[in-house]
Amino acid sequence: MNDSFKPLAEAGYQVRPARFEDLPHLVPMFNAAEAELTGAGDNTVERYREEWQQTGINLTASTRVVVASDGAMVGCVELWDHFNPPVRPWIWGRVHPEWQGRGIGSALLAWALTTTRRALDRLPADVRFAPHVAAPAAHRPSMDLFEGMGMNLYRYSWRMITDLDRPIPAPEWPAGIVVRTLRYPEDLEAVYWAQDEAFREHIGYVERSFEEDFERWKRYNFDAAGLKPELWFLALDGEQIAGLINSQERYDLDSQMGWIPTLGVRQAYRRRGLGQALLLHTFRALQQRDVPRVGLSVDARNKTGATRLYQRVGMRVQQEVAHYEIELRPGRDLAVMD
Repeated sequence: MNDSFKPLAEAGYQVRPARFEDLPHLVPMFNAAEAELTGAGDNTVERYREEWQQTGINLTASTRVVVASDGAMVGCVELWDHFNPPVRPWIWGRVHPEWQGRGIGSALLAWALTTTRRALDRLPADVRFAPHVAAPAAHRPSMDLFEGMGMNLYRYSWRMITDLDRPIPAPEWPAGIVVRTLRYPEDLEAVYWAQDEAFREHIGYVERSFEEDFERWKRYNFDAAGLKPELWFLALDGEQIAGLINSQERYDLDSQMGWIPTLGVRQAYRRRGLGQALLLHTFRALQQRDVPRVGLSVDARNKTGATRLYQRVGMRVQQEVAHYEIELRPGRDLAVMD
């Protein structure tokens, strides 16, 4: 047993890898934790099963669940370090609100931070390695947990929302731009490259191999996340994708809200109103589907002016999220970090 879990074992808890058959018990725990963190928790077993199946996470090697003596599942952690290059592994964990303050979150995070060092074998010796986590900034127990583990705050992001029970202005497209929905699967490679270019300046961006990353991106967006081609909108300049946006009728954490996972405009087409047109077009499409409101996530210091754009179209900050990292090895950074 990992030393991180000895106190839990001594207190009567069982710690083991997660299994697919755990999901009917884990998802209610996730939702209870999300409700405490964000005010909403609408994960479904089906959605979570798709994520585990399609994203390539190894449950045996990269997850741990904590089971109380009465059989209740009270904590879980996932370590996402299987992408290459694995310079910024993502750690995600939840503890049931009624079981917080008993060392469960600390043990799970300590295990993940120790385990993530295995990824160092897949990196050149001079490359910086820094696992990261995030939680709502107002949730003091999470901040205390991260800081107690020696992690450092490095950025904030905002979850922004807008209500759709109002007149949405018609989009004004830049000259020469036409919009259409994504054709699946014909458009996928072109969309992948357009999205990759649009986000090259975004904090956390890491250049990856197309041969490996494209299949992961495809599986996640269309198999795990279930994004519908008819809710992807491509802004075209001739055959060139100038910008793109995708959306969901139902946000995973709030069934009463839609979600925009991605809005990207290629650098040559910025500052022409294209991002605003794509947003308004999507708002109107979701409104026609009776989606009451829609949200998205944005870096609070986004260099492309995205926060100002979202405010112009009527979005407001609903929640601030704090992002922490710990540098386990210094070196040259393969990720965009400023």
